[in-house]
Amino acid sequence: MPKHLRWFIVATIAVASVFAAWVKHNGRLQSVAAHDAIYQAKAQAAPTTQDDSRVIFFSAKRLDSEVHKLPEVGPGTFRVDLNEYSASKGGAMVLRRTRPGRAEVHKRLTDMWYVIQGEGTLVTGGSLSQSTETETDEFRGPRIAGGEERHISPGDFVRIPAGVPHWIRQIDGNEILYLVVKAPK
Repeated sequence: MPKHLRWFIVATIAVASVFAAWVKHNGRLQSVAAHDAIYQAKAQAAPTTQDDSRVIFFSAKRLDSEVHKLPEVGPGTFRVDLNEYSASKGGAMVLRRTRPGRAEVHKRLTDMWYVIQGEGTLVTGGSLSQSTETETDEFRGPRIAGGEERHISPGDFVRIPAGVPHWIRQIDGNEILYLVVKAPK
């Protein structure tokens, strides 16, 4: 395994652990929300490249504010971007789902998830039904045909290689909250 990939995985797990401890410390479910229009406006207003030398820090107070004020980005899907995201470079975000979203495939990005709160059924593999390219190398569809189902719950880590369809088919309870790091393959 390349040295930079090992570092990235360790950093991802560290960020997930800190965030999970923050959620546990606050003693209540933190809803994670963002809005596509706001996200797009921020992306357009931001410089074309993020300053890689800049430290990115989200205080508990700021995250708490973000997760409570922004609306859905899609049906039952809420997102806080932790850094600048692009379909070619990846990024990090916290997602909250209150119902299954669309199935997806990222041709160039590997997803790494750390489940913070809630449980559900993750389907990976198989084939994306009624696939639509939503942006370059990003595909969505209403479901996956075939694939392998896994039950996911707090503390679980999932790595989904680029090109593998994935979908949260079912959410047990009201919602699931998880950290996602997307990295180029």
